[in-house]
Parts: sequence; C-alpha cells; structure tokens
Amino acid sequence: MGKPEQFDPRLKAYLHRGASTPPPDGLEERLIAATRRPRSGWVLQVAAAAALLVLAIGLGIALQRARQSVGATTSVSPSTSPITKPTPYPTPTSTGAPYPLQGPASMRMINASTGWAAGSTTDRILRTIDGGAHWDDVTPSGARKGAWTTFFLDANHAWLGSSIQPGPGSPDFSVTIYRTADGGRSWQEAGAAAPDQGWPTSLDFVDANHGWLFVNEGAAAGSQGVALYGTVDGGTTWTKLSETDPNDATGGSGHLPFGCSKGQPVFVSISTGWIPGACNAGPVGPLFLVTRDGAKTWNAVGIALPAGYSGNCMCEIGSLRFADARNGVFVLDLYGSDGQAHTYLYATHDGGASWRPGPMLPPNSYTVDFMNATTGWTLDAKTNGLLATSDGGQHWSLVGPIPTYSNNGITDYQFVSAQVGWAFGGDFRGLPILKTVDGGRTWTTQLSP
Repeated sequence: MGKPEQFDPRLKAYLHRGASTPPPDGLEERLIAATRRPRSGWVLQVAAAAALLVLAIGLGIALQRARQSVGATTSVSPSTSPITKPTPYPTPTSTGAPYPLQGPASMRMINASTGWAAGSTTDRILRTIDGGAHWDDVTPSGARKGAWTTFFLDANHAWLGSSIQPGPGSPDFSVTIYRTADGGRSWQEAGAAAPDQGWPTSLDFVDANHGWLFVNEGAAAGSQGVALYGTVDGGTTWTKLSETDPNDATGGSGHLPFGCSKGQPVFVSISTGWIPGACNAGPVGPLFLVTRDGAKTWNAVGIALPAGYSGNCMCEIGSLRFADARNGVFVLDLYGSDGQAHTYLYATHDGGASWRPGPMLPPNSYTVDFMNATTGWTLDAKTNGLLATSDGGQHWSLVGPIPTYSNNGITDYQFVSAQVGWAFGGDFRGLPILKTVDGGRTWTTQLSP
C-alpha cells in the first residue's frame, strides 16, 4: 500500500467519484407502452396493472440485490467478518438533502450513546443520542457554504468554521464561525476570523470558551505557510496568535517556521498544544513543535529516533492523539536503510515532558487510537484489519477486518470502551457509519448511502 501520502490521495479520489445505477435499456418505453395499450375490457386492464406491479417489484428486488452485491464486494470473506445491515437503513430524521456524508469527514463519539459526524464536501452535520440507531441532521440551515471544518467538544457544544476559500476570483478569505450549545438544536453565528489568505483546516477547543483556528496558507517546495487564530469567548472574537514567516527559519514570538509540512494542532489545555509534521528539504527529520503560552510562541521538540537509526531521517509524525492531559501517542513514519517504510509508536505519560520511542507497529499500520495508557487499536491499511493492544502497544493481536465496500479503505475509527466503537467505512457513494459492540470482531452498518 505504501506511505499514507500515497494512500490518502487514491482513497480521496475514489471516494469523490460519482456513481449511478442506470435503469435497464428500454424500460421507460416499455412502461409507457404498457400504459397506452387500447382498453379492451376489464380483464385486460387488471392484467396490465398486475404486470406493472410484478415488474416494479422485480426491479426493486434486482436493485436491492445489486446494492447488496456492491456492499459485499470486499477483500475480506463475509464469513470472517459478518456485517449486519438493518432493514431499512436508519436515516437522518430531519428534512433536507439526502445522506451521504462525503469526505473530508470527521467523527467524535462522546460516549456509548452520544456522538457527532460531519462531511465537509456535503456540508452536513449529524448527531446521535441512542448509540447510532438514529442519526439526526443538525446542520445549521443558514451556514455559509464553502470549505467547512468542525469541532465537537462534548454532547452539547460544537463549532463550525466556513470559508468560501479556496474559491476562484474572490478576495474574501474570512472564516465565519457558528456554534451550538444545545446539541445542534440551534446554532448561532458567533463571529468571524479575518485571514488575508488561505482556508480553514481545523478547529480545536479545550472548553466552551478557549479555542484555536488553524489556517493553511499553501505549501510548496517542502515548506508550508500556516496561521493560528485564538478565541477566549467561544468564537465571537478571534486574534492572530502566530503565523509562518519565510524570513524566520526557526520561529519565535508570534512566528512559526516556514519550512516543513505541518499537521493539525492538538491542544491539551489553554496553554499547551502540539503541531506534528515533516521536513523533507535540508536537514530532514520530523517536525514537532510545542507551545506553552496558548500558541503565541512555538519551540521545536527533539525526539530520540528508534534503536538502529541516527542522524537525519526521512520521517514524519502523524496520528497525534491524547487520551487525557498526561497520556498521548503519535506515530513516527520513516524510511529505513532497506528502502521500506516503517512505523513506530511513541508515547508520553507526563503530558509531553518526554516522548519515548516504543515498538514498531504491525505492517501497513499508520494510525492509532488509544482510550487510555494501555488499551488501543491500529489498522492495517492494506487489509482493513483491526488490531488491538492491552499493554500500550508492546503486543498487537488481530481482532478482525472492518468491512468496506468495493475494496475502499477505512477513513476513521474510534472507540469509547474496550467493546464499543465506530468507523467510517469506505464507499465511493459516501461514507457508511459502522458500529461494533464486541471490540471489533463484528460490525453493523448504521448509515449507508
């Protein structure tokens, strides 16, 4: 499968391709002809109506079987990973444009009953309060269309940032912020950030008031311009806290280094946050920045390379996640002397004061999800096999494959307990929401396009 940079573009292109199921050739003409036949008595009329009914039922059954055939086309044997599809599929109960969610997409399950899901391309936000048995459409009806980014803090608080950039011919780079404090029943236009370039990439809040907006200003030749805006009043007002400076290679007060690619920031408190990334020009290595003053000042964090590696490396930090304020993990993806990509798990148990290299992840695994310091999961991106650990990543065991459609990859997965978790399945028509209640051994489709 290769590196995630090779995997993601292929998957995204595949997810964005449209798909349709055309009717059989001549169906329309046959139906019209059947309804226009000369009336030759009550018996013939009844017979014609019965024929139309049988034809409609037959077409419905054929279409349903075709859909099931598409859903069952996977690299995993159905007997190995049974997938139960409710009939009919649960659908958003609110009125509006039809499901599905299209990527870029995000999901945040707060607990076993309440959670959120969003699809940026389709400008939709869904919420469940019954563990996903029903998903309500809570999209703010008046939100500006454009490049959307969302953040879900808890069962009630969520934010949406919308910008019409990138867009042709418009000088408006502003990002309008919407927020809800009642689980999406009502939304308010809170305020706006006013970048002079770029588009919103992520939002992050640590409480109902303190949050950050990450703006991508574009990348070229191994460098990337970004800016960070902060709010202390829930999104009403925004202040630029730091921005890349092409003339500042190291960063400083109010500055971020221009060189290197940068991932989405992750904040653990109103003062402390992290930016992962990679450098592939000049002295290469991972990019890892930390702020201790709420994003005004950023400093590079040195990390020890895994045993057997030294000096510069073609490597990148990704999948940065914190289970709580003290326990966090990330994945270091690097190319070894054998020319192959290897991934290593790093962990902190002191709030990021130190990061320790751990074991190599199983082959084709580039992401992790830990619910505490010891219990976590990773995904084989080639087979969609879910693996679990109960000792902080020292050992992994294959749980089973997560079902996908038409051999697409899993775009996200998340657990709220050792048994209950959700995943975004792969489907070129949209992103099915899947659920497991037995630790990932079996999965049920909750929403499907």
